Amino acid sequence: MRKMTIFVVGICSVFLTVFFSFTTSILSQNRPTVIMLLVPELTRQDIRALYQNAAFSFLNQAAIGEMNMRTAVSLRDIHSVLTLGTGTRAAGSEWGRNAYGLSEKRTTGLAMYRQYMGEVPAMVRNGTILFPYASVLAENNKQKNTGAIPGLLGETLKKHGIRRAVIGNSDMSGKVSRLSVLLTMDRRGVTPQGWIGEETLIHSPFFPGGKKTDYSFLAYHVRQWQKRGTGFIAVELGDLVRLARYQSVISTQRYLQLRQQVMEEIAKFTETLTKERTQGQKIVLLSASLPDSEIAEKKRMAPVLLWEDGRGGGILTSGTTRQPGLAANIDMAPTILTWFGIQPPIEMKGMPLRTEREIGHDEFWKKAERIDHIYATRPAVLYPYVGMTITVLVLSSVLLFSFDRWKSTKEKALRILSYLLPFVLLVPFLLLLLPVVPGLPSPFLVVLLVSGVGLGLAHLLQRLSFAACYFWIGIINWVPLLLDGFTGGELICGSYLGYDPVIGARYYGIGNEYMGVLLGASILSIAMAGEMQRRHARRLVLTLMVLIVGLVVFYMAWPEGGSKAGGILVFLAALVYGIPAFSGFAWRKRYVAALLGIGMAAACLLFVLNYQASGAEQSHIGRAVGELARGNWQEIGRIIERKLTMNWRLILASIWSKLFIASFVVSLLLIYYQSERVGRIKRQYPWFTTGMKTISFGSFVALLVNDSGIIAAALAMLYALVPILYRLLWNGEASKEYTQHAPI
Repeated sequence: MRKMTIFVVGICSVFLTVFFSFTTSILSQNRPTVIMLLVPELTRQDIRALYQNAAFSFLNQAAIGEMNMRTAVSLRDIHSVLTLGTGTRAAGSEWGRNAYGLSEKRTTGLAMYRQYMGEVPAMVRNGTILFPYASVLAENNKQKNTGAIPGLLGETLKKHGIRRAVIGNSDMSGKVSRLSVLLTMDRRGVTPQGWIGEETLIHSPFFPGGKKTDYSFLAYHVRQWQKRGTGFIAVELGDLVRLARYQSVISTQRYLQLRQQVMEEIAKFTETLTKERTQGQKIVLLSASLPDSEIAEKKRMAPVLLWEDGRGGGILTSGTTRQPGLAANIDMAPTILTWFGIQPPIEMKGMPLRTEREIGHDEFWKKAERIDHIYATRPAVLYPYVGMTITVLVLSSVLLFSFDRWKSTKEKALRILSYLLPFVLLVPFLLLLLPVVPGLPSPFLVVLLVSGVGLGLAHLLQRLSFAACYFWIGIINWVPLLLDGFTGGELICGSYLGYDPVIGARYYGIGNEYMGVLLGASILSIAMAGEMQRRHARRLVLTLMVLIVGLVVFYMAWPEGGSKAGGILVFLAALVYGIPAFSGFAWRKRYVAALLGIGMAAACLLFVLNYQASGAEQSHIGRAVGELARGNWQEIGRIIERKLTMNWRLILASIWSKLFIASFVVSLLLIYYQSERVGRIKRQYPWFTTGMKTISFGSFVALLVNDSGIIAAALAMLYALVPILYRLLWNGEASKEYTQHAPI
């Protein structure tokens, strides 16, 4: 009987052991797992080279994208990795490189942890990774008011029972660098399990520095962690950083050969993981930083690849960028949490990544090259335009104030200006059409094309009457711009005056450049319509003002359209000013208060409607309204601070500030020293002068309410100042002998 009991108990024990092992295995296979491969100094060119190697066809199964690397400070890896782990633009510190495994430097690691963090948690055991300087990073971000919380990703995963592990490093001789710990640690700087010391490296006498990553060691432990149900595993592959340290002391050919070798090893390691991928598992390969050479060449977008369940392929995007193939570094932490079914904390400002499989990799490579090309060549195109515009404004002013001198040259100058003044206002329209030009034209070719087409168009338009000429200049600028905006913004996206995803300034909607063009051109065309139809001018102008500005405000408020909070306020302000100005009503306090109240109520309504959009459809306007609704005044303060800081920087250093100052100075000179001639134009063209005042008022509001308002104000002002100069140069005493060069 006793033997029978022992036998039965033994059989049951074996059965239960096998049952629970089998159940655990099944559950671990179905449980979501995320493996993040963090490769410092990985570039898009490295990935492109692997794509061209037939041995790595597994890359075609990945969803690919490129990632904006903007942080609260710079593009250095210490800031980039902390940004990846906090979901908002963060400021790292050199202390952030120093993490220790208890099995590596137990005494030193524990002592430093106690010094900076206090008592060591009870859960700490052999294999735990400690980051002693979590409080240092937290204080650094608090002082800089970034809103970033170091360890937020790991802390959120811990609260939801997701196990975390980290492995690998970017150590070099005499320098510790273990930034991947910033992704897995909780707010106390603890990662429950990991290997980040010398044990992750092997000695290699043929590799600069003599040490490189032990991929077999990494693969073994990743497998073991997966079997034990670890949910989030961060793997740091630092050989590119180690190689870059010796770039200056080895030949270029040898460096490129070794870089290719490292990339092939990374690809083989990644392929091994993808082949062993279980259901529900996701593998992300992304860059933690960019080489200095890439930054110098203005190639500042980092690659990101994702392997997940499904058909494979496709390209990545997110609610932050809304552009296929583009993501932001702040999107990674919310994405990881979403994969585990966790709602990202409100402190994370990014949006989850999603895959668009309808678009192939070939389209991604073309778009990525175009983004790099536009970013690198933008100064070579825009600087000559702004410089020429300032020169035209100054030359026009000189001719106005010194018309009786230099009689031998004034006729030639007037003839040239009769083309250049309209041309200045046509350039934004021509830059909008530039994306239809095939290939990637050089800056010289762009300038040549814009100049040739623009001057030819100016020659045709200046043959019309003054009112008709500038009416069509206005129409040509704002109608195609608005049509493109309502149909997806493909032209704005590829224009030199459009988005700048490289610096993360604008990914979608309408930027300050074209907002200024839209403001100036639309009001100019409305005013000139009144000049062309004097008999029914008032009704026509007021009707057009309400319809056009109302349409533009709707476009600005629409999440899929302009999505420009400042634009809503600017155009509502222009409407509030323009209606009484064009109507000829007296400015009464009661009337002004009523209009301001209606305008603010309309703006609030539009903001709330934007907030009602859900998920990825909600724009940054809606998210800002959400922060306001939650009473998150700290974040609202940070938004205002960022906008003021950006505007001040642009005022001090931007070429647009120079254009605005030049326009402002010329306007003051006209008001104070050419008042008689300006008064004559006012009597001759009352609707035109009222329109110019409305544009000037809108420009002033744009300067106040936009984070880059100086840009919008500078471009909008041109559509008021250039027609006035044009008319002054060919009006009255200043041009008695030269009226044949300009329209009446």
